[in-house]
Amino acid sequence: MGVFDESKCNCCVCPMQCVLEQLVGNQIVIATTSGSGGVTLFNVDNFIAFTSEGDFPICNISAVDLLDVNINIKLKPIRNNKGRCSCCEDPITNLAKTLIRQQVGIEFIPTFGAGTIVNVGEGIIDFKSFVVSSCFTTRIIPNNQQQTFEASSGSIFGRPLHKITPPLIN
Repeated sequence: MGVFDESKCNCCVCPMQCVLEQLVGNQIVIATTSGSGGVTLFNVDNFIAFTSEGDFPICNISAVDLLDVNINIKLKPIRNNKGRCSCCEDPITNLAKTLIRQQVGIEFIPTFGAGTIVNVGEGIIDFKSFVVSSCFTTRIIPNNQQQTFEASSGSIFGRPLHKITPPLIN
């Protein structure tokens, strides 16, 4: 899990690269700023995820669904950042940290999901079966508002909530 340099990549790209490095060789579903789909992850290098469906810049990956991958993702520790991180990523990461072990709904570009937050690290919210970039999170709905969220959304990565089905890419 490489070392962060002092750049604007600290709060979302570096942490997502660290997550993806742990998933090399597995089939996963990635959500990008333009959609989501199933891939086999071949390699991660220089902020690019090399997959069976093409190569993705990590800066556009908003979340990863782990499908049947049974792994405890190791996350980078939370740190204080400057610039965009301090006004965008830091507040949502800190909020998510207060919600560990709680059921929440979460909206992120381009979709939404629900689950129990199991861990929070620098730029990453871990739900065990999927991880979301804090930088792409647009809303967290605490469990006291969860029923309304589930009734209105009903899916994650285009699939029913809490149910893993085959990948979306043909």
